[in-house]
Amino acid sequence: AGSATAGEIRATNNVTAYYSDERFKTNLGNISDALAKVKALNGFYYEANELAQSYGYEVKREVGVSAQQVEAIMPEVVAPAPIDENYLTVRYERLVPLLIEAIKELNAKIAHLEAQLAAK
Repeated sequence: AGSATAGEIRATNNVTAYYSDERFKTNLGNISDALAKVKALNGFYYEANELAQSYGYEVKREVGVSAQQVEAIMPEVVAPAPIDENYLTVRYERLVPLLIEAIKELNAKIAHLEAQLAAK
């Protein structure tokens, strides 16, 4: 069972969670259309509104994404928020594979354009 805390967690060393070893995984394929998925997201600045403040969050400038936007393209990256299961949160570390595949798609486009320019 998971544990919970009502405050900030700080560590002076690494936090290790879940698993990444490929021996535990059945690969179901790369993330398709990663660039289009990334383009569907907006990164933005925000601050806690009145609802967030009622849950104890302070008003300060933050940076993030919308859990609803992420859920629309990759629902497995979104989870119920620890403050109340009626709200959502993003597992930001799980966005990294999407970003990796989007970078690879961009790199392929660049290589194609470079090849076209070299052929002229």
